[in-house]
Amino acid sequence: MTTSQKYPPVHPGKTLWRKFFEPLNFNLEQAANALKIPTYQLQDLVDEKSKIDLEIAYRLGRYFQIEPEMFLNLQQRYDFELWKDRQESFVKRQVKPRSEAGKVNQVSQ
Repeated sequence: MTTSQKYPPVHPGKTLWRKFFEPLNFNLEQAANALKIPTYQLQDLVDEKSKIDLEIAYRLGRYFQIEPEMFLNLQQRYDFELWKDRQESFVKRQVKPRSEAGKVNQVSQ
């Protein structure tokens, strides 16, 4: 019997670092300078202590000439995966799909 192991989602700061700045051989200071943000702000993002917010997404998009939404989507996907790990089963027990809820209401009338 095989069990598939679920890995935790990768923080967008790690993705940003590995996919965008490492290939440029940037260190944190160079990357922060390119984005015109304090080094500690980028360090916090890479260390998973902060999120990609609207301004950071825009700065990244401008620097890499990519739509800022791509960076926001990284953050949103990460947040959603974390939420699913914590809350999905609880909400599934509470909220029934509309088709099932309709059947319950018809029976009780």
